Amino acid sequence: MNEVVRHLRAHRSIRKYQDSPLTDEQIHAAVVAGQAASTSSAVQAYTLMQITDPSKLERLVELTGGQSKVAHCGAFFVVCGDMRRHELLCQRQGQPFEVSLETFIVAVVDASLFAQNVCVAFESMGLGICYIGGLRNDLDEVDELLDLPTGVLPLYGLCVGEPAERPSARPRLPAELIWCRDHYPTDDEVLSQIDAYDTQYQSYMEARGAAAVSWSMRMVGQHAQARRVALAHYYRTKGVKLS
Repeated sequence: MNEVVRHLRAHRSIRKYQDSPLTDEQIHAAVVAGQAASTSSAVQAYTLMQITDPSKLERLVELTGGQSKVAHCGAFFVVCGDMRRHELLCQRQGQPFEVSLETFIVAVVDASLFAQNVCVAFESMGLGICYIGGLRNDLDEVDELLDLPTGVLPLYGLCVGEPAERPSARPRLPAELIWCRDHYPTDDEVLSQIDAYDTQYQSYMEARGAAAVSWSMRMVGQHAQARRVALAHYYRTKGVKLS
């Protein structure tokens, strides 16, 4: 196993941080590394917004469901899909700007490839990271707080900082279930692999002192009803056509 693979496999989500801010040099280096990620047709449809205003950070703690680490990490960012630059270019040339579902998907994929590179770069500096999906709990409020123009699409938050914990790795699904050849596995094969994984996952949760809920039951709980149903309306207000 080479150093890059070992580094990637050492990832842990960090939820407790030392009280030490990131330097501009660290952030700049990570952003440039992020920009080296693949991007569809050089579109580069992303922006990384760092939030430094203490009052905004405290409000974001509330909006993300009480996640105090948002205001108590080395730096907090909002990862955005960004179509604003492209809209301005079309306007300057007197051309229409049409945002289809494909345009939205490209922005989400571009921003996520960028963000993952940024995170790997930060981790290579000995820093920890945690993605914050709770940013999408109330995007209308986030939008107002950050005063985002049309075309700038907040996707998730990102905490970065010096780790104040060393958690063990959360087990992942078997690679044999993720990697298939030529055809998708049968339903019985999928469920058999998941049953074996559930045992490992429950042991991990018990070791953490958490409720020993299986991965299966966690997923059922997350998918048995629609979540964040206002997202489509919000993104439409930002200029995205989702159909």
